[in-house]
Amino acid sequence: MNARLFLIAGLLALLCLPTGLALADNGPHGGYTATTDACAACHRAHTAPAAQLLLANTPDLCYTCHGSGASGADTNVTDGLYTPLNRSLRAGGFTNVYMDVDLTGPQTLAVTSNHEDSGGSNTVWGYGAISAVADPGVTGVALTCTNCHNPHGNAGSGGTATYRILKGNNASNTELFTDGGGTTEYATVDIPDEATKQYYTDANGTYAHDHGSNVGGVYINAALTAWCAQCHSRHKPLNLEAAPSESGHTDSGDAIFAFRHATNIEDNLGCSSCHSFSHGNFMPPYPACTTCHVAHGTGARMGTLSDNVPWPDGTTTPAGDARSSLLRLDNRGVCQDCHNK
Repeated sequence: MNARLFLIAGLLALLCLPTGLALADNGPHGGYTATTDACAACHRAHTAPAAQLLLANTPDLCYTCHGSGASGADTNVTDGLYTPLNRSLRAGGFTNVYMDVDLTGPQTLAVTSNHEDSGGSNTVWGYGAISAVADPGVTGVALTCTNCHNPHGNAGSGGTATYRILKGNNASNTELFTDGGGTTEYATVDIPDEATKQYYTDANGTYAHDHGSNVGGVYINAALTAWCAQCHSRHKPLNLEAAPSESGHTDSGDAIFAFRHATNIEDNLGCSSCHSFSHGNFMPPYPACTTCHVAHGTGARMGTLSDNVPWPDGTTTPAGDARSSLLRLDNRGVCQDCHNK
């Protein structure tokens, strides 16, 4: 009982800290001085109730600032809201979202599918090399906020800041994941940080053609594809300026991920990464991962054809709306967005 009371008191104290709103590579997430005060926001040197000398386990500690009703940050990832403007977060939410999934305007919806944040066991679909033997991915992977994000910031090569404090090519980062069998994956892809943060969509909740910031000629959405593919490696074919992907026409040789939709060009992350001028087609035949999907969670609903599509391992549960696969629109609206049949 005393330990529980201590934890509650510690979390309440954290909520009351007289600091500004927490931003990526700001607040407690980077920019430390020689006499920084930031450590005390999350750590206790001798009286910590959680591992890594934390005030609480993740994601509970993260939610003391980034949760529903919390005042420590302007990004409420529980409900998918940028709170100062009541706008949709570009990544969605973990419990609820404020999204325009049916193209009638943003609405608050319960999440139908999400990346795990509570440390539960997951399957990382499509991880690994092309395999002639059926291999849907790795299982037994515990996921929470710190699998993708480095809370200390400066997670890129040479200690540079990264987009949304995502783990980059920096030896100080912990692994992206380790599965029950000992498979471990570390981040190697740096996503440059934005000079001006764009956490939210426009007032209509529109994600389509929302490119993300241009940082030194690199569009964030295009750059994120290689980052996502560190775990979901077989979901995408290689697509280079000199070697265009033949998605949908060429068998990869994989027993499960045989024919795959192309994603954006990987060695040119400007406009032509998606609008492939060099490949002879101005229209965007090469979408980024985040053209169709959100990173945290979606409220998209599935119809009678979309709701029972088998998972890569052949299983059919969970089904219904839970088969929404982080898509940003109901059913297969993301397909119709470009193909307009």
